[in-house]
Amino acid sequence: MLVNLKRPLVQSQLHETVGDEASQLISTVSSESWEGEEFPLPRKDEPGILVSLHKLKELERIDIFDERKVTIGALVTAREIQKRVELRDIYMALSEGADSLGSPLVRARGTLGGNFCNARPAADMVIPSICLGAKLTLTSSKGERTVDSADFILAPGKTILANGEILTSILFSLPARSGSAYYKLAQRKALDISVVGVASAVTLTEDGNVERVRTTLGAVGPTPLIASSVEPILTGKHPTEDLLVKAAQAAGTDAVPIDDHRGSAEYRRHMVEVLTGRTLAQAIKRAGGEL
Repeated sequence: MLVNLKRPLVQSQLHETVGDEASQLISTVSSESWEGEEFPLPRKDEPGILVSLHKLKELERIDIFDERKVTIGALVTAREIQKRVELRDIYMALSEGADSLGSPLVRARGTLGGNFCNARPAADMVIPSICLGAKLTLTSSKGERTVDSADFILAPGKTILANGEILTSILFSLPARSGSAYYKLAQRKALDISVVGVASAVTLTEDGNVERVRTTLGAVGPTPLIASSVEPILTGKHPTEDLLVKAAQAAGTDAVPIDDHRGSAEYRRHMVEVLTGRTLAQAIKRAGGEL
């Protein structure tokens, strides 16, 4: 994490628990901005204090409470998420987001917490995390608070982290008969930012109807977006190809893309529809459903 101050750069190596030394040290600093572990570079020319959290081993843990509920420490790397079979079996969209991140070197260093704190609309692990309904634990010297992952990023590079707060863990909990998928469209297969990224998660009832559904869009707005128009089209209904087409078209209307060097707004909106249809179909299949 980086704290920018108008004073000489000091590096602190922290030990033991977040709730002790780390929070106390950070709370004494009047921070102007925070960065995540994935891109440990300041956005200003002269950072003030660099606080290293790498020796806080509790932030590197993955705790599985049962087969459907897991807490991932903020310093768990994309590579570690890739390797955990139990995560891939249940939270496939998250694993696919980790698979899509950068290169092998980036995945070995980039963390889930860093992906959130970097606060980019195309963040490959954030988009599926929001889709999966993840909850974030923020810790400071005053205690802890839990926030919805969808509320964490306010704008590019800006989060709801208050001065002295650390993102410490991310909680995932999905009911049975759930499936998810994440697809990324980029100009290259590696080391590239998304043109469009889409994640979908579906939970089915015992008779195969959609109990709940969420689709999240990346790189088509200032922050990752929940395609809210998808839910009323599918919820309570047996999924069919026609319904998926309608849901995909609705997701396209929820997107607010721009024209840039990676693609036009019109192309991005079209690909939102294409990838929404694909992720929904894959998520339904992984949940044990049929079209």
